Amino acid sequence: MKRTALQIWLAIGLTMGLTVSAQAQISTEYRARIPFDFSVGKTTFKAGDYIIGLINPKSNQQTLAIRDAKGRGGKFFMILPKETNAGRKATKLVFNRYENQCFLSEMTTPTLGAEFLKSKSEVRLAQNQKSNQETIAILK
Repeated sequence: MKRTALQIWLAIGLTMGLTVSAQAQISTEYRARIPFDFSVGKTTFKAGDYIIGLINPKSNQQTLAIRDAKGRGGKFFMILPKETNAGRKATKLVFNRYENQCFLSEMTTPTLGAEFLKSKSEVRLAQNQKSNQETIAILK
């Protein structure tokens, strides 16, 4: 009986520790109001307010989390590092627009330069037409 109770408490403690650890992994978060629907990879997001943060910045495989500012769901995306000027103060998102579809292309902050992988549908659209780039400033 004591052994079972100990195992249950250890499981609860481990679960709580992992939850706190996962939340602490997001070092810096940025807020953005994006006035149009957009896609990242195969995921489409509606126009609205979003929180974007780098997951585990010390890892070689960098991942960004994009979630609704109201806390409704979120997705993780692998990014490609992009050279950034260390002293840059502008924090921005860059989108590629093809007719009525927008794709998140890159994110730049004072400490991060990131490019997003293009989806098959974006590659197909890019072959047939030129994109217009749109830039959105984001808030820390």
